[in-house]
Amino acid sequence: MGAHEYLEKYVRTLPSGALGWDRSIFSRSGQWDASELIDAAVDIAWEVFMYVPSLERPGIDIHQSGNYLVIGPITVENGNFLAMAA
Repeated sequence: MGAHEYLEKYVRTLPSGALGWDRSIFSRSGQWDASELIDAAVDIAWEVFMYVPSLERPGIDIHQSGNYLVIGPITVENGNFLAMAA
């Protein structure tokens, strides 16, 4: 089992649609260092949030919420931006 599979066992889908992991799993694995696990968590997030017709990886937001490391997609709202640019 690699770091990717290890994190897939512990991932939680949050009500906002983001993915979350309890922060303690990044320090207690013993087999991988935290940077390897965070890299694997980002890869999992890209797999989940990547849109099928798109070839680009989506922008993601990584932050701490309570006892969780949370990764979610960055959403850009168009609003009135295009009208103002014209």
